[in-house]
Amino acid sequence: MAAKSSSLGRLKARLKEFTFIYIVFTSCLHVPIPSMRRFGYTNQSNLFMKHLKKSCILLMLLTVIIGSRTFAQDLISSLNLFNQTKNSDRAKEVMQDNEYTSTGYELGNFYCNPLLLNGKPLDYGAFNVESKGELTVIKGAAITGKTTQVPFYVYLRRNGDKVLIFGKTRSDQKQIKIDLSEILRYAKPGDHLVIEPINKEDGPVKRILKLLGADC
Repeated sequence: MAAKSSSLGRLKARLKEFTFIYIVFTSCLHVPIPSMRRFGYTNQSNLFMKHLKKSCILLMLLTVIIGSRTFAQDLISSLNLFNQTKNSDRAKEVMQDNEYTSTGYELGNFYCNPLLLNGKPLDYGAFNVESKGELTVIKGAAITGKTTQVPFYVYLRRNGDKVLIFGKTRSDQKQIKIDLSEILRYAKPGDHLVIEPINKEDGPVKRILKLLGADC
């Protein structure tokens, strides 16, 4: 939050600088010619003011060019920080308590994120009720540490109750992958996607994800 406030502070400061530059710039374009006609210096005065305006304009343009680059960098930095913060907050909302208690049967090396979507670590911040792709679950083998796929089953839970899906009441004991669309087509924003391992030794890979709307 401190980094976000600092970035926004710099952005506000840049906006103030550009406001000041704009005021000075427009003032230079309307500099009044001194009333020197009665002394016979009208031509010299006009020439002097023309050069003054040109110099002022060039100076302002140079300032704007130099300042705009810094302003753009600060703006991009602020937007990136905002998106990162938003993505992080969303990920925390998606990741629910796994409701898992150690049984003593666990076997293997378990990752913080055992879920893969299309072969890549699942991005909790981007995951939503309309997500698509092939879901797999992994762990590290007990002896070799080699990554292996874990058999699992998945179901929807709504208001604490399991959502019954025709044709999906029985789970395949050897299932190591699933097309998310087969499940999420029955989901509603706010439902929980429960992913449970079939074997006791794989218990820690259990995950419960809250399904948010795609536009949240």
